[in-house]
Amino acid sequence: MSNVDIAKYGDDIGVSYLAGYIILSYVVSTMGCATTLELLHRRTSGSGLYNWYLLLTSSVTMGGIGIWCMHFIGNRAIVLGDGLPSIQILYSVTFTGISFILPVVVLLVAFYAIGTSEKAGYLRIFMGGLLTGSSVCGMHYVGQLGIANYRCTYHPANVVGAAIIAVFASTTALTVFFRWRATWTDSWWRRGLCGCILAVAVSGMHWTAAVGTMYKDYNPAIRRGAQLSRSQTVIICAVLACVACGVLSVCAIVASGSRRRSRSRAQQLVLTCAFFDSEGRIMVTPHALLPSRKIVDRYIGRTFNDDDLTRTHPAFLWAFRASRNWPLVKDLIPFMRTRIESDQTMMQHYVSKGVVSDQDTELQPDFDDIFKRHFCVAAQELADEVRQPLPDLGMLYDDVLATSAPYSRFSRAMGYSRLRAGKGQLLFTVRQLKKQEASRLASAGFRFTSIENVTDILSRRIHVPTSCLGVHLRDMRDYATSGRNFESGVHLISFVMRPTIHDHFEVLTAKGTGNPLPSSTLLTQQRLQIQHLELITHMEGWAISTCLNWLKSDAALLYKDLDEFREQLVRAMMKLSSSLPTDVSAASKFSARPLIAPCRSPDMPARQDCILLPFCAVASLDTKVSNPDYTFTPLRLFRVQQQVNDGISDSGGFAKEINQELFYSNVLSSTDTATDSDPTSPTRSKFRFWQKKNPMNGVRTVSQESLTNKRMPEIMVRREVKVDVSKLAEPAVKSSMGSTSSHTTVTAGEMASHTYVDELYNLCYSPGLFLSYPLRASTESQGLDPDNCDVQSTVQLIKGKTMENNILL
Repeated sequence: MSNVDIAKYGDDIGVSYLAGYIILSYVVSTMGCATTLELLHRRTSGSGLYNWYLLLTSSVTMGGIGIWCMHFIGNRAIVLGDGLPSIQILYSVTFTGISFILPVVVLLVAFYAIGTSEKAGYLRIFMGGLLTGSSVCGMHYVGQLGIANYRCTYHPANVVGAAIIAVFASTTALTVFFRWRATWTDSWWRRGLCGCILAVAVSGMHWTAAVGTMYKDYNPAIRRGAQLSRSQTVIICAVLACVACGVLSVCAIVASGSRRRSRSRAQQLVLTCAFFDSEGRIMVTPHALLPSRKIVDRYIGRTFNDDDLTRTHPAFLWAFRASRNWPLVKDLIPFMRTRIESDQTMMQHYVSKGVVSDQDTELQPDFDDIFKRHFCVAAQELADEVRQPLPDLGMLYDDVLATSAPYSRFSRAMGYSRLRAGKGQLLFTVRQLKKQEASRLASAGFRFTSIENVTDILSRRIHVPTSCLGVHLRDMRDYATSGRNFESGVHLISFVMRPTIHDHFEVLTAKGTGNPLPSSTLLTQQRLQIQHLELITHMEGWAISTCLNWLKSDAALLYKDLDEFREQLVRAMMKLSSSLPTDVSAASKFSARPLIAPCRSPDMPARQDCILLPFCAVASLDTKVSNPDYTFTPLRLFRVQQQVNDGISDSGGFAKEINQELFYSNVLSSTDTATDSDPTSPTRSKFRFWQKKNPMNGVRTVSQESLTNKRMPEIMVRREVKVDVSKLAEPAVKSSMGSTSSHTTVTAGEMASHTYVDELYNLCYSPGLFLSYPLRASTESQGLDPDNCDVQSTVQLIKGKTMENNILL
């Protein structure tokens, strides 16, 4: 350019703007800011490679795209003079590179300072907003230093105004975003709105400062070859903007896939884990989903109706026991997976040969065995997903949640209607994590939040009513914490059975983290002596009101040195009676035989026992309880719960049982393979016909008195016992061989496991078994000191002298 041309523009060259580039710069900034917030949304902890990766990429997308790209695309809108290419802005490569690095580093500090806690404090957010605004201002003016062919001067008012806009808008956007994030209401459109506000901070600051910028002292010696032209910088910014667009697209695809899988699993039988930290917060994914794995898929609708898998179903009870014996199951997972794959391969072979149709493949002769294998394999896959060994997956929750997922017209139009709409079912494994485990899972990409924050969104994702889901999640938290075992000590309990139409008997149980049955604890009594048993023996078969009247009478005062124990009994009976329905309290009868039940607390590494003094009753079918702390639980389930609770080791019996099942299954598989090698054989044809006629043969019905499937033995003693099974209301039966003894010898199976529930069950139906016995004389005859003999010795003595033992008939 000649000296005449330079003089034409003077010292202060004129500036004009291109509207198209102004709009484009804001769009690019919005893309960068929205991508940043999407990545920050997925951060779950301040540690872990995954979270550091998210922190770094969010800093790059904000600093490099939201700020840096916006700046240079915005500067492309600046036209100096009359638009001659020779006098337009050229940039120094050095300062341009520094202006890219500077905001990235500052934002890295800012986002780290905000943290990943459930509720980011306002001080942290303000510091993050201040640093973000400073990075916007810093990048702008460092970028301006990179202008090689002009010297820039600035109006102070514009500089101050630009800084205020940057800090205020950044703080506002981050505050709204992190508060929404804390309450799990930051949906994609809200994150997009926050991204727009954050882009306003960047663009507002840029254009406020740009209006107050004057370009002076044009240097014609700076040539285009060694510097970056405006077009080159726009190309670089466009590439980075496309990267941001790609990241947003990937996030959208992942989120859409998660929602689609959630929608599909709402119609399947699914295993889900509910982990809780020490503060009672539940673990979820960044998409507010619980980690889950499908157990069974489409054939579930044929062989397993929606209501078949109840918490009393033998398959569920098996899974319940298996979840307490994961170390035993773990070694069998490879065999189960191989068996599933071989069955699928064989079925596909038959389909390809035209021997069976796709419809026939849904028919299975024994769904229980199929369910067990699929359950164990799904549990292993779920453990791998949450990066836990299988033994740390937790124990199965004692209820099954039903889901429902009706499809909208849009879903059907998109092709999802091919999935059969209907109900699904959810099984949950629950566990309370230690602090170190929770931190490790947070580092791996999971979030911990209060149940109330995610109940609504989880309800929509897994298609369970909000009120029902909230109740169950809180119950799972208590279940994972307590295990619902008895506390140590002596407890006065109520054992009330209620018959039902479908689920056999139900037992009145207590909710929450306390004792599993309605109870009242004798506060200062940890052991019972023989004189205590002599007192309670007088109340055998009495109702609560009768017991109370006698304990307050002069007859009870004759027992010396037992005033404190007697007063504790009175208080405990009054408390227990007030918590029960009037008709149940009146019908309950006292058993003077103490029962021993396992108990355990965190400070008890070994098994401990507590003492139960029961009131038993069989209520009518229409019995209701108004006490919100009580509920009826199926007797089958309650018995298995107590069999496998923390105080009882069920591993021996379960190990023998699962080995026998696998051996039996393997033999059947070999037999079927040999038979099915000829697809046209008569046996194969008959089998197919039988399948179609009996699709539900895997589900067995049992008598009302049976508590579990016959594969779970009910006789729970390990030695020969003699049991008096006579009933008081029935006369003795005489045969041709003379008088029949009322004692029967029963040999128990080795895999059985006797529980106090079996004894309580007998108390309800065999009151004649428990006869009074001269306790003091018995202890003396056995060489025991009646004044120092504790309850365990006394109970064993009662078992030997009055009934020999007690089994579930």
